[in-house]
Amino acid sequence: MILNKARFYNITYNLTFDVHERFNIGTYKEKTLHLALKRYFEESDDYHEVPTNGFIADVRRDNEITEIETLGFSGLVPKLSAYLPEYKVNLVHPLAAKKYVSWIDPGTREISQRRISPKKETVYDGLYELVRILPHIKNENLNVVFLLLEMDEYKLLDGWSRDKKRGAHRFERIPTDVFELIEINSDEDYIKYIPDSCVRDFTVKDFARGAKIDTGVARAVVKVMEARGVIEKIGKSGRSFIYSRAGI
Repeated sequence: MILNKARFYNITYNLTFDVHERFNIGTYKEKTLHLALKRYFEESDDYHEVPTNGFIADVRRDNEITEIETLGFSGLVPKLSAYLPEYKVNLVHPLAAKKYVSWIDPGTREISQRRISPKKETVYDGLYELVRILPHIKNENLNVVFLLLEMDEYKLLDGWSRDKKRGAHRFERIPTDVFELIEINSDEDYIKYIPDSCVRDFTVKDFARGAKIDTGVARAVVKVMEARGVIEKIGKSGRSFIYSRAGI
């Protein structure tokens, strides 16, 4: 796949008018982020929401399905089990590489000034999600697509803390820019994200340090890499498993 920024900008620009018209709490049926990506990957509505093998495919054209998963891959195994024997599946997951957050008061509907979030998602956050679909991680019909985006996130001031932010619900995410499209469908694509420092005799903590990610994220990514077959366990030191790149 080749990233088409002009097409992405055109879609998000046109959706902006829809958002302003629908920006009343509780009126959305399909979130803007999901709709924008669906239109980006397939312009014609004729191929959207197609019943397929007991499920509804976000996009299906000929023998290819594009599934947009904006939240995560939890519960996706049965759907992939139905699709993959017959169709090539592009599993698309957006990552908020840059995010601005605004707060909505549910009572007054006032929207706060947008502020940039310190949280920046990377490819490793996407690889983390793959731990939820391990039974299909080696399927040749599966093509994982990560889109690194800039987006505006709107959250409701309905949480349980004094400032109503802790436990608050996310209302809407609106993509405003796209930085990169990354496909993961071969061993080489996975190997690119093994840190240079992790060749042999490394642990999950070593992987986390090398990739500059949280240990919890690294633990899941290492599990994914092992299931794919690009790294392997070669021993144990205390309570920690020791890994090596496969074939070394």
